[in-house]
Amino acid sequence: MNYFVIRGGQEFGPYSVADLQRYVAQGNVAMTDQARSEAIMEPVTVQQIVGNIQVQPAPATQQSYGQLPGYIPPGTMPVSQSTPLPPPLHWGILLALVIVTFGLFSCVWMFVQAYYVRKITRETKPLIFYGIGMGLIFFSGVISGATGENTQSGLFNLGGLVLIVTGHFALRSALEEYYTQVENIGLNLSGGMTFFFNTIYFQYHLNEIRRWKLTGVPC
Repeated sequence: MNYFVIRGGQEFGPYSVADLQRYVAQGNVAMTDQARSEAIMEPVTVQQIVGNIQVQPAPATQQSYGQLPGYIPPGTMPVSQSTPLPPPLHWGILLALVIVTFGLFSCVWMFVQAYYVRKITRETKPLIFYGIGMGLIFFSGVISGATGENTQSGLFNLGGLVLIVTGHFALRSALEEYYTQVENIGLNLSGGMTFFFNTIYFQYHLNEIRRWKLTGVPC
C-alpha cells in the first residue's frame, strides 16, 4: 500500500512504507508528520505507519545544496525545515543598498546575519565582535569630533575594523560548521571573499540555502 505525506495543506507522494522509513532516517520526513493511505482519507502520524523500525541513514558526503542523501525531487517532498530560514534579501539588492548608503547598510545587515547564526547555532561570537567593533568606531568618531585628536581616534577606529573582520570570519566558521555537520550541504566559504565582500558574499549563500529549504531544489 502507498501513502501520501501531508504538509502545509499539500499532499506529497505516493510513497511506500520503505520510502517513508528511508526518508525518516534521512531527516526529510518527521515522525510527527501527517500521512494517509491511498484507501483511507483520515490522516495519521508517520510513526503510526512506519512503527519503530530504525533505518540507518546513508553516510554524508560533500554535495551541493539540497543534494542530501535520499534527496526527494521537486514536486514530491520538500526538504524539512527544522531550523529558521535565512534572512530574505537578494544579494544584488543588498549590494545596491550598501552602495547607496556608502556602506552603512552593510553595518546593519551584518548584525542581521549574525543574529540568524545565533538562532541556528547559539554562537554569539560574531554578534560580540560586531558590537564591540562598531562601538570602538563610534567612540573614535566622538573623540575626533570632541578633541580633534586624530592619532587616538585612529587607533580606536583601527581596533574596531579588526574586530569587525574577526566577526566576519567567526560568522563564516559558524555557518560552515553548521552546514557541514548538522545540515550537511558541504558549505565551503572562501576566506578571500569573506575578507573583501563579507555580508554580500554571505547573503548570496544564505539565499541559496533559503531556496533549498523552501523548495528542495538543488542549487
